[in-house]
Amino acid sequence: MKTLLKNGYLFTGGSEPVRQELVVEDDRISALLAPGTVVEADAVVDLQSRAVIPGFVQTHVHLCQVLFRGRADDLALLDWLRTRIWPYEAAHDEDSTYLSALLGCMELLAGGATSVCVMESVRHADAAARAMEETGIRGVFGKAMMDYTDTPAALGGMPDAFIETTQESLDRSMALLKRWNGAAEGRIRYAFMPRGILTTSEEMLQELCRLGREYGVLVHTHACETVPESQLVEQRRGLTEIKYLHRMGLTGERLLLAHCLCIDDEDMEILRSTGTGVASCPLANLKLASGVAPLQRMKNSGVRLSLGSDGAPCNNNLDMFQEMKFAALLQKGINHDPTWMPAEDIFRIATEGGARVLGMEGETGVLAIGMKADLAVVDMNRREAAPAPLSVSTLVYAGNPGMVTDTMVDGRWVYRNGTFPGLDEERIRAHAAEAVERVLRRANG
Repeated sequence: MKTLLKNGYLFTGGSEPVRQELVVEDDRISALLAPGTVVEADAVVDLQSRAVIPGFVQTHVHLCQVLFRGRADDLALLDWLRTRIWPYEAAHDEDSTYLSALLGCMELLAGGATSVCVMESVRHADAAARAMEETGIRGVFGKAMMDYTDTPAALGGMPDAFIETTQESLDRSMALLKRWNGAAEGRIRYAFMPRGILTTSEEMLQELCRLGREYGVLVHTHACETVPESQLVEQRRGLTEIKYLHRMGLTGERLLLAHCLCIDDEDMEILRSTGTGVASCPLANLKLASGVAPLQRMKNSGVRLSLGSDGAPCNNNLDMFQEMKFAALLQKGINHDPTWMPAEDIFRIATEGGARVLGMEGETGVLAIGMKADLAVVDMNRREAAPAPLSVSTLVYAGNPGMVTDTMVDGRWVYRNGTFPGLDEERIRAHAAEAVERVLRRANG
């Protein structure tokens, strides 16, 4: 199948797009041609002066939490977890998890994200993988692993549904890895996802270090999200989180850490020297009053960076345009320097940077010949951007998901003219509304 995208502007790496034709053959970009080049193709799409961007790579999200959007607002992180998120997640069933993940994938695709890293709950991770497979999104997913039941008092008691022995958690993760790693013609991959140091035993972390290397898969966890959390880790494990993970041998290119707000210079050097990836979630960190990650300092140090949205109940959307804008503005504001984190840098972090930390570098994240055809079509002539120029700055500072008209993954349209081919969005929304009421009744006893 050969598809020609003509009469458009392509964001291929500079601050401004170039007028070019783009050819997709099967699942890859096969040519970038001068305007007006005659090409024989099975399908021709007239972009009508719209722009094509590489799909965003969203590197930290909990799709199982989409059903709980707006139901855990204005709480500090540990209270947010203890009183809302853990009880809600524990009350999920297979169907509600699937519907939550479907809604999340659809929101991501409609916002121009083509790849995602998904940390699911302890149970029903299979359901999220099915939703990823059916919507056509590219992604890495894993079940949350939580085997350490002696949690600090600040976290309260762990829900019964979360309690697993170390071996049970490992066995269930391995079963998911064998079932899903490389599924959907390689579009879906598995990763080991211990939820955090405070809920994961040292024994399990040591085993995940070994298994990650043996199977060549990512390990993804939360780290340094709040000062109280980091202090608790230091009290219990004798080191702050980055130093502890480094001592355990987990740091490296196969480790991706969400957040990394409260880190010192030594932590930053460990991240840089080992190639450990960071998924920054600026909006979630602001809403939970966790703080602001030192993104510019990490970038200056050479740390591999990416962007995520975290969960819908602590954001409350999965909008990569907002993440880019806030990430850039926060760095300018806290450092009192408008030159910090320019638009070109944050756009690269949201696309190419995400691909790099997920081990997809050279596969997605840029528009180039030979790369996967993972892209979004953006109408930058909408009133909220007019009369700004077609530029990366306009995308970052004036962009929004409403500008995305079409999204392609693996050379296939997964979002086309505002609809999702093969999916009944109205029916999914109706079933999701029924599911959330069922889950909340169960969570409330």
